[in-house]
Amino acid sequence: MNAITISPRVESIFTEQAVGRVLWTDIISDTDIPSSNCSHMDGFVVKYKDVMRISQHGPIKLRVVPRRRAGKSENQILLTGQTIRVSTGEVLPRLADTVIPVEYTQFDSKNSTIIIQKYLAKGSFVSYKGSEIARKDLLLNKRHILRAQDLALISMLGIRKLKIFKKPKVAIIPTGNELTEEITDIKHGKILNTNGRVISNLIETSGGTPLDLGITPDNIHKIQNKIRFALSESDIILTTGGSSVGLRDLVAESINDIGKPGILVHGVKLDRGRVTGLAALRRRPVIILPGPIQGAVNAFIVFALPLIRLMLGLQPFNKPFISAKLTENWNARKKFQNFTKIVYVKMRPSESGEFHAKPITGETTDITVLTGTNGFILVPEPLTMLKRGKQVKINIFPGLSFSSGNPIEFHYESEKSFLPF
Repeated sequence: MNAITISPRVESIFTEQAVGRVLWTDIISDTDIPSSNCSHMDGFVVKYKDVMRISQHGPIKLRVVPRRRAGKSENQILLTGQTIRVSTGEVLPRLADTVIPVEYTQFDSKNSTIIIQKYLAKGSFVSYKGSEIARKDLLLNKRHILRAQDLALISMLGIRKLKIFKKPKVAIIPTGNELTEEITDIKHGKILNTNGRVISNLIETSGGTPLDLGITPDNIHKIQNKIRFALSESDIILTTGGSSVGLRDLVAESINDIGKPGILVHGVKLDRGRVTGLAALRRRPVIILPGPIQGAVNAFIVFALPLIRLMLGLQPFNKPFISAKLTENWNARKKFQNFTKIVYVKMRPSESGEFHAKPITGETTDITVLTGTNGFILVPEPLTMLKRGKQVKINIFPGLSFSSGNPIEFHYESEKSFLPF
């Protein structure tokens, strides 16, 4: 963090396009909602003084007068002994202060009168001016992540455009002669560039904009050209994979040749993902993600995700979690017991309603470890085992735990499981 500069930027977009985006400024109301006193029910609007005696003397009769046409109705004055029929949301005439729901009245159309049978307190079923939102109310704080209902509220205020945090652009540079984008090349010993696609999707679900610069062969000049381009076009740079030409680390060499400070760290106490590298060029972060898929995803979660969140004006390490009970013992790998560990789990609800989580393990290169899970546990360095029955916090990560467009699905045995009875 000392070697880089995090510079969030602002942009303006139409309100209806802002769901899921982060507010740059506070939203303060410049109007009252409702803008006038209005009816909360279908019924008849009255002056309380005309109906207050119902509680002692029984039903009363009032004369129904017609409503003025729209535009002048708010200036209409309700006189003593009169009532006007109103609909839900309709503006009340002046001096009116109580609404009697239609079911509490008897209407005589021949004589244009109503009999009111039920006593109601003053102000009943009236929504007063500014009762929901008053002018100068603080409605939404800056850095709030906008939801559908927030956009409805903002639209009610007449705000057509919003200032929001601009999505950071995250460059991806997959490296390695062994990589290919063509499925048919696998027969010839090539490896499909699935890591780049996974990381690209995770960037998008994290709130960033991925910039995939394509497979780069193990050539220092070509790697440097990609990095230089990424420095001019992106806020964060991720490389995936490593060199396949012997012991030389071409990515690290390329970074150090471009400028200082270059590589800051190469190797972290993270299992899996210990060969992760951190670098800085022109005050911009460069993260070297490991080649094996689990290591790459783990390094993304620990290092890239917090940077994306900071660029979005969010707290770097806030993630939703679900409390669950482990169904099996888990032990840290012997060589990496004093590392920070990421343990993937398969989580599902039990018959009692609590969540159970089964640890899923496998080789670092196994994509099936990730496809078979819907959450992960972040285990701190001193902890080397988790016992069956232990209550743990399962981290939920959009794009990894569930797709961006769908809620978590745990595949209940029957739809009846969703019913509250």
